[in-house]
Amino acid sequence: MLLGELLETGDLGLRPLVLPSGAERRAIVDVYTTDLTDPGRYLTGGELVLTGLVWWSAEAAAGFVDALVDSGATALGAGEAALGGVPDELTDVCRRRGLPLFAVPASLSFAEITRRVLAGNAPARPVGRRLLAVLAGRAGLNRLLDVAAAELGEPCAVLSPVAGVIAGAPPPERAALVHAVLTAPRLPASVTVAGRRIRLLPADAPDRHRTVAWFVACPAELADAMVLAEELAGLVALERARVDAGRRAERRLADQVLRALTAGGDAAAELLPALRVAGIGPGTPVTVLVSDGELGVAVLDEVLRTAVPDPVVGVRGGTTLAVVPSRDLTADQLADAVRAGYAAVAAGLGGARLPTGVSGTVAAGPALFAALEEARHAAGLAAARSEAAAVVTADEIDSHMLLLGSVPDEVRRAYRNRVLGPVLAYDSTHDAELVATLTAFLDHAGSWSRCAEVLHLHVNTVRYRIAKVEQLTGRNLGRLDDRVDLFLALRLG
Repeated sequence: MLLGELLETGDLGLRPLVLPSGAERRAIVDVYTTDLTDPGRYLTGGELVLTGLVWWSAEAAAGFVDALVDSGATALGAGEAALGGVPDELTDVCRRRGLPLFAVPASLSFAEITRRVLAGNAPARPVGRRLLAVLAGRAGLNRLLDVAAAELGEPCAVLSPVAGVIAGAPPPERAALVHAVLTAPRLPASVTVAGRRIRLLPADAPDRHRTVAWFVACPAELADAMVLAEELAGLVALERARVDAGRRAERRLADQVLRALTAGGDAAAELLPALRVAGIGPGTPVTVLVSDGELGVAVLDEVLRTAVPDPVVGVRGGTTLAVVPSRDLTADQLADAVRAGYAAVAAGLGGARLPTGVSGTVAAGPALFAALEEARHAAGLAAARSEAAAVVTADEIDSHMLLLGSVPDEVRRAYRNRVLGPVLAYDSTHDAELVATLTAFLDHAGSWSRCAEVLHLHVNTVRYRIAKVEQLTGRNLGRLDDRVDLFLALRLG
């Protein structure tokens, strides 16, 4: 319902006090009654706010009106019953802030105003039927947005924080719109960007994380846009569901690849056929990525789809894995694309972490097993960093870890147990901190004094512990080869 239509309803007796130019064309999409001094957190934009002025004080007026304007409220209706009229101070504040204000006579209930607005919003709009016909004809989202733009005379767009513009004309200040979506207390919301009011509505499954969701952005100054945005959001959500159905089929193919890859060398015979079914032929340059958890797979999937065609992404054992055809991108360029995607959604991560490791580029085939180990080690290094979404490439891993990445898990476990097993057992029984002392000793190039300083121990205590390590392992830490053996065994932990 338009604000002008409500004010022109003669039997209600509403008296405009502040009516900026063009305000009668503003749409009312909902009605909210309040006597809070700061109702902003309960508004999403487009509401007619009704208040009995029980909260009234001259000092609170500016904060109350600011909350309505900042939240995108359409207008304020102030009841005259409590104070015998509407205070001039409130009228002055609304005039300065450009918020339409009207007086509600004491004889009129807010419930009657609400009933009239809701009744006025009820009739179906022909434009909604035309939009539905476009979508049913599988003409695509861009055609859908073209029809919407023709109706309004102004463009709308479908956006994603990760993927950018999904359909429609790229809006100005897209980054500001994405930030508003990620940080809004709730959606829908209306925001001011580059001097224009924009209506933002979710157009995705309600349980999808905002960082990877689609949303509709339409101009909010036009009354028709407020209703059209609601219609668009529902139709775009239908298209998103269709896209998701296709991706579920792709995910089943990805599961076959990742199951063979994580099974190790024993599954080498299964890996190539699974890759071929997923569209990756033998010898195709590929890169492996390892990230974290369920949010990781959603974000990484969206990020990769903006960078390369047909990535293989899934979850195995609670870890996100991806095998990415990288014909046109080096591993470093792919890592940069992931960093850029993560940066775009950083505001929406909250306390979530997305440490990600990126392997070097290898030919699709048995070399993928070593690439997976590279990516895992890189992800471990990323997890140790302070950034919520650190991305580490294989080039950043120490060369000895890169070498160990090609060694089967069972061989590495056996090596660690053979070299360090007696020390680990002694520490477990006596809480002697021999492993911690050995690690510090080797990290500081065998310096007794520096090791003692770092561990806050006497030098003689360090000498005693290292002697105990030598006794238990049969190694001599004065020999380079024995130091290397112990160093590698520690890194395999």
